Amino acid sequence: MALLGSLIALGAALVFAALALATLWGGWQAIRRELLRGFVSTNPAMGERIWSLLLTVVPLLGAALLGLLAAWRIVQVALGLG
Repeated sequence: MALLGSLIALGAALVFAALALATLWGGWQAIRRELLRGFVSTNPAMGERIWSLLLTVVPLLGAALLGLLAAWRIVQVALGLG
């Protein structure tokens, strides 16, 4: 049963890591396709551009980091390291 539990936990860790990577990829696509094109069409001030980028990138990085940390912690528990 412990082996089965470890395999399930490793699968969950893989899913967490995949979701973290999907979050980063989706965020990059949104910045490239939506945010930067919006800068061209509306021509906002430099401060507004910086705030827009920061308020988009920081939460994306936070969500991806939490997903990767959760995956790492699940792997540690599954392997009996933590």
